[in-house]
Amino acid sequence: MSEKSVIQNQLKQLKTKLDASINARSQIEDDFNKRSILLTEFIAKLSRLCKGLDLELDNRLAKLRALLKKAAPLPDIEKEITNLSKLLNKQASKNENNIRNMHNEFHQAGAMLQKAKGLPPQARRELRSLLTENTESKDALIQYVPKLSELLSIYSEVVAAKDNIKVSGKDFAATNGNSAHTNNIDLASYINKFISILNGITLSDKQQQKLNKLKSDFANSSSMDETLLSKIVEVFNIVAADMEQERKTAKTFLSTLSGALSKVQRAVKSTITDSDEQKELHEKINQKLTIQIGEMTSVVESATSLTEAKAELNDKIEGIAQTVEAKSLNELEYFTSLEQQLKTMQLKVIELEKQSQTFEKRLIEQQQKSMLDALTKLNNRASFDEHIAKQMVRYHHKPFELAIAVLDIDDFKRINDTYGHTAGDKTLQVIASTLVKSLDDNVFIARYGGEEFVLVFDSLSYGDLMVALDSLRNNIAKLPFKFKNNKVSMTTSIGVTHIRKGDNIHKAFERADQALYQAKNKGKNQVIYSQ
Repeated sequence: MSEKSVIQNQLKQLKTKLDASINARSQIEDDFNKRSILLTEFIAKLSRLCKGLDLELDNRLAKLRALLKKAAPLPDIEKEITNLSKLLNKQASKNENNIRNMHNEFHQAGAMLQKAKGLPPQARRELRSLLTENTESKDALIQYVPKLSELLSIYSEVVAAKDNIKVSGKDFAATNGNSAHTNNIDLASYINKFISILNGITLSDKQQQKLNKLKSDFANSSSMDETLLSKIVEVFNIVAADMEQERKTAKTFLSTLSGALSKVQRAVKSTITDSDEQKELHEKINQKLTIQIGEMTSVVESATSLTEAKAELNDKIEGIAQTVEAKSLNELEYFTSLEQQLKTMQLKVIELEKQSQTFEKRLIEQQQKSMLDALTKLNNRASFDEHIAKQMVRYHHKPFELAIAVLDIDDFKRINDTYGHTAGDKTLQVIASTLVKSLDDNVFIARYGGEEFVLVFDSLSYGDLMVALDSLRNNIAKLPFKFKNNKVSMTTSIGVTHIRKGDNIHKAFERADQALYQAKNKGKNQVIYSQ
């Protein structure tokens, strides 16, 4: 083999190593792109979970997603992650201030209560003990709820003492001249309002069962006594316990989120540092290769024969080969390091994704519960407001047959007064079930409040609408209600209207409501349409 062939072969090997180096670099870039995509997806999931917790946090996460989507420079991404970390710290400080303010207000209220005249000795001792036991600040706002409940209980004793109400007896008789009968009527009214409020509260299954039991106890209460007051306080404690559980869940998730963002920040900073060092090292190696290749060119051009250049060329080629090998080794180490970081990040993302899915599921469940009526399992008033608002937007964009019907149970108070609130609750549940069974799936059904329901019909003309509502009215009237072995006839009055051009939600609902009152005044158990 000639000397020229040897040199060509060595140059060919050199080119092969250079190609391998280029391929390695390409793999590193692919790996970095995968890592960026993974990070982007991770931030997107975190954004969905954090949505609604804090407006500024929502905006910051949205900005970070935008930066990642358009492949912004790494320093810009690092800067935004730093801002997010500061925001989380700011939220923590804000929470601490709120806790401090609540602590001060709690003790100020307690101090003012201590100055009240007529405070029973036992209540005064309880108040002093309550304030002494809670000298230290709590860790979270929710922890003050049961303490405020205790304070409220003591306050009720002060009010009872000031009004000369006998709390320990079976009935409480006021000294302002009102009869005990009047007081009992007022008490029943307040209990009904309280039960109505409780019906709008949705808790976790465990706490909801306790709350339902208390609602039943309230419904059967006929006098103001210590037992009833203790049950009111117990309601506060049940709600507080449920809120505390939700707070712990949210705190755990936010703590995990903060830790994840810190790790992402460190990973990005490490990548920036590694990338800068790698870039600097590659530039040095490329400069060295350029110099070495230039020296080879000089040797070839100045040599008078191949024999004369052989020794020098061999040395130069060996030096270039060593440089290329060093470059390949460096890139291999860098690639291995990146691959390890990627695996670590993938494991962390998988772990966080499992946690986020659990938390997201809880958020969805809570959101669904918040839009349902606890007693009838129908949509509640908040859900109706949201639905009709969307339908009105559709209507004003492109008009269609959109109707609102308001349905009210006739003489419902008679059921509560005669057979008790439990019978009233069961009546509402049966009628709610009948509404669902009697109407098409595309009809929106909600419990508006008390014994009143609201229906939203989509694309039904006047004739078809009246047929559907009259059929519904007849189905309800045929229901076989029976309370304490007494058959009871239940009927409903319905007012309905179509949305008109220029209507807003309030105008349309008021029109349907007025039609309902007309149905009541005309004898009940009928459907009235308002033009």
